Parts: sequence; structure tokens; C-alpha cells
Amino acid sequence: MGGCEQVREQVRVILSGVASTTDPRAALAEALDAISQASGCESVGIRWKAGEDYPYHVTRGFGRDFVVIEGPLCERDTAGLVLRYPDGTPQYACMCGAVVTGKADPRLPFFSKGGSFWTNQTTALLKETPPETMTGIRTRNYCNAVGYESVALIPMRARGTTWGLLQLNSREPGRFTKKKIEIYEVLASEIAEAVVEMGARGPAGAWARDARP
Repeated sequence: MGGCEQVREQVRVILSGVASTTDPRAALAEALDAISQASGCESVGIRWKAGEDYPYHVTRGFGRDFVVIEGPLCERDTAGLVLRYPDGTPQYACMCGAVVTGKADPRLPFFSKGGSFWTNQTTALLKETPPETMTGIRTRNYCNAVGYESVALIPMRARGTTWGLLQLNSREPGRFTKKKIEIYEVLASEIAEAVVEMGARGPAGAWARDARP
């Protein structure tokens, strides 16, 4: 079994694992382990909302330096204060920030209708994308700098709120298809729904309710 069929089969296994625990953190870790195996991507991670930011909650394969450098999404000034728009909302960096804030434009070839960013060749994307296309998106390009060619950033939504983001990276080009991205989008939302429900009814409720619409 390979490709989309393999990912579909993993959906049942992942959600079964999420339902079997009352610890949201453990549930996300179990889900990520299953996704890592099914996707074939050597580096995967889940960002989850904490206050105003979306730091990495659990990762596999990225390494400490990557997580430390890429972890925070909130842009800060030289004094360490969060940069904000006139309405007071934080400014978020990179494509991860665009995805969690719903700024993905489905008219652009690297965004899906479901609000995900994905590419099979970051090097070609950076060379061929006109600068004006990235208006409002402060790209860091760190994924490409450390050799990742295939990158997918999938929003994790539940109850009208984006709670986090599923990230899949591979140094091998061509890891994704439109169909696979659609499957990951459904999977990411189902995991978010299960984790939010778990937190709402258990002692970890405060952790899972940290996100705001």
C-alpha cells in the first residue's frame, strides 16, 4: 500500500490512538508518530496555540536548532516586544503565520482551497515566485536554507478556530499531490476536533481551551 491509500489507512489508526488517551499532549504526539510513518517525510511537527503564538508542541526529525530558530511565529522588535498591526493583533512570520491566520490565497498555486501551503520544490518556488505575490507574508526561507524541498503546512481547525498547524518536510522533491494535501487537511481537522473535545471534558481543559477564535 502506498501514496494516498496508505495515508487513508492511517487515518483510522491515528484517530483511534487520539481517542484512547485523556492527555492532549500525548494524543498529539501519537498522531504525529503515525503521520510520520505514513507520509514518508523525514521531518514532521505540530504547532499548537499557546497564548498569542503557535510554537512547536511536538516534532520528529527537525533537530533542536531548527525548532529553536523556527519555533516562535510572533515577530518581535529589538527590545523583544511583539510587533502588532494597528488593530492590536500580532504580526506572524513566514508561511506558517500565513496559514494559521487564514491568509492563504487559494488563487496562488502554492495554497490549497483548504488554506494549506504546499510545494514539492522550495528552491524553484523561491526563484520563480514574483516578490509582489508575497506581499504581507514575511518569509524566512529557513526550510529551504537547510535543504527541505517538499514542504506542507496544514491548518488544524476545530469549532471555527485554528488551533495549530501540521508541518511535513522532506529533502526529497515531489512528496505531495493535491489529493494527499486534501487528505492531510481532513486528518488535521479531525485530530484537532478530537484533542479539543478531550481537553474540554478533562483536567487538561485549560490547555486545550487556550486558543481563541
